Amino acid sequence: MLPIRELIKSAVIEVDNLGGDPTDALRGLLVTRDEVEGHLRQLGISEPKPKGRRPIALDIPPNSPLARLTAAFDLPPLDVAILLIALAPDLDRSYERVYAYLQDDVSLRYPTLNLVANLLSAYGEPRFVVWERLSPDAPLRKNHLILLTNDSSRPNSTRLAQPLKVDQRIVGYLLGSSAVDERLAGSVKLVTEAMESPLPEAQFKTTYQALSNSPIVYLHGRNDTGQLETTAALCAAHNLPLITLDLDRVYKADAPGDVLAQLAIREGHLAHAALLLRHWDSCLDDQRQPPTALWDLIVNYPLPVFIWGQREWEPADLERQRRMLRLEFTIPSYEYRRDVWTRKARMIDAELNDAEIETLANKFRFTHSQITRSVQTAADLAATRGEHATRADFYSAAQTHASIQLGHLASRITARMGWDELILPPDLLTQLHEICDRMFYQHIVNDEWGFGTRASRGLSALFSGDSGTGKTLAAEVIARELGLPLYKIDLSAVVSKYIGETEKNLSSIFSEAQTGSAILFFDEADALFGKRSEVKDAHDRYANIEVAYLLQRIESYDGMVILASNYRHNLDDAFTRRLDFILEFPMPDADYRRRIFEVHFPRSAPLSPEVNLAEIAAKYRLSGGNIRNVTLTAAYLAAADGRVITPTHIRNAVRRENQKMGRLSED
Repeated sequence: MLPIRELIKSAVIEVDNLGGDPTDALRGLLVTRDEVEGHLRQLGISEPKPKGRRPIALDIPPNSPLARLTAAFDLPPLDVAILLIALAPDLDRSYERVYAYLQDDVSLRYPTLNLVANLLSAYGEPRFVVWERLSPDAPLRKNHLILLTNDSSRPNSTRLAQPLKVDQRIVGYLLGSSAVDERLAGSVKLVTEAMESPLPEAQFKTTYQALSNSPIVYLHGRNDTGQLETTAALCAAHNLPLITLDLDRVYKADAPGDVLAQLAIREGHLAHAALLLRHWDSCLDDQRQPPTALWDLIVNYPLPVFIWGQREWEPADLERQRRMLRLEFTIPSYEYRRDVWTRKARMIDAELNDAEIETLANKFRFTHSQITRSVQTAADLAATRGEHATRADFYSAAQTHASIQLGHLASRITARMGWDELILPPDLLTQLHEICDRMFYQHIVNDEWGFGTRASRGLSALFSGDSGTGKTLAAEVIARELGLPLYKIDLSAVVSKYIGETEKNLSSIFSEAQTGSAILFFDEADALFGKRSEVKDAHDRYANIEVAYLLQRIESYDGMVILASNYRHNLDDAFTRRLDFILEFPMPDADYRRRIFEVHFPRSAPLSPEVNLAEIAAKYRLSGGNIRNVTLTAAYLAAADGRVITPTHIRNAVRRENQKMGRLSED
């Protein structure tokens, strides 16, 4: 080890040779020569060797924290010597008193740059070389290993008088601590769990081989579609630790983002780990480029760096020598989802057959993480009953993890109605069943037969008809049949008068819905997707852009989008040409109105024998939604008047419904 003790003994002798009374109150304050001699004996410091130009001898135990630190930051012997001199007071407080004596100031308990230069002069190191090794761009300070501290009591002190301290994270590391820097709490995480990549085997193998050259790897695509799992699997295959860095947290923290980024990447050096930089888009400027300081750290990092962004991105660095691989991530294939469901279900001894697993894999276009969380939830539900997980547990769990967070932009509709409650013409019911079949057999047509590479993988439908004809009810029935969450989009919150805000809201809706396989239901869609107008001003131009943008997002969405409109002719022709289904919901005739009345009056409802639903249906031209309201209103009128539903109650309920709609009574 570097003979710091020898250097200190030599320095103490030099101080003595200056003459004068060592107990003078103006020299050393209360640190006396006898006290220093006692500290020297306690530290085991013997007589120094003769001065002269000689190499700095470092006896560093192999694989020790100091050896790993030296290798991680490529520190030359002189840098290690400076580090050890500055570290001494953190290891033994006796050095504080000795340093104070040498610097003729009891308050200077850490070595100043001046003292370090004086000590190393015993090895013939020129002072300017020591100063150079402590410049901001040199490894010790660039990597925040040593800090030059400011003394508030000496505001006008020179750089030579600034004490040197080893960063506390580095002190902890040298003492054997693996705890991440507390300044990075919540931003940096060491990934230790084993994960499985959804990449095809050939692509994974190619990337694994390329990783030997420590490239930058850009992972882009839909969020949480295997980026973390792929990175962890690749690093595990190379026996590399992996550290993740949340750039969104880093650049929104109170401390300067560049400093925190440097500290975070320093953690990668200390752990000799690959880096995964999450939320890359959050740190990009208007030209979609990262901070220069961060990019320099990435380019110069000696191990693989994975960058996780949502959009395609290209660096503007013209002089970059390091290669950047590009991996695009989408929803995992049906085969992959089926295999993961199968393995996870077997791990908890679930009572699921192959057909049920295939249905789960087809309905819920989940990532590996979502499937894992769903299976855990299913196991929890079963454990609550003390039984094995069943099909119902898996569906309930999948529904839970298919939920999406859209805030004020949408609300979830709980689908309670089934096919029996949906009274529609036979051809219309057949088309609704075809919609469900298309979603049921997506994996066969798109994945097994290869149609997914030639056309949109999702499904879009237009439900057109007057208000109350069953459009929303049909959407509920489909959602219940498919077992998928249904979200009704609040167009008043989506559409904004501010240019660009509508597209931003739509982007949030589709991006979030993608992670949950949700059905998106746009009611009164003509308010948003109306015909594109002739461009007369900037607002017309941006309104047309909104329509075009919606078309693009619908076609790229892997799930189901249902547009409902009272007036089909108001919709842009581009929509009607490119939608998969267009269903016309007619006003019900007398026979259908009778059947709707029968559905909405429960069997337990106390209907008077005088009530003739066929006559009522023939007399009153109501939509299905109106009939639902009439039956409920009649029931409340009857509850307050004799507890039997009579023709009078129904007639009064119809009158109230007509008043709500501003129509004259049909009596």
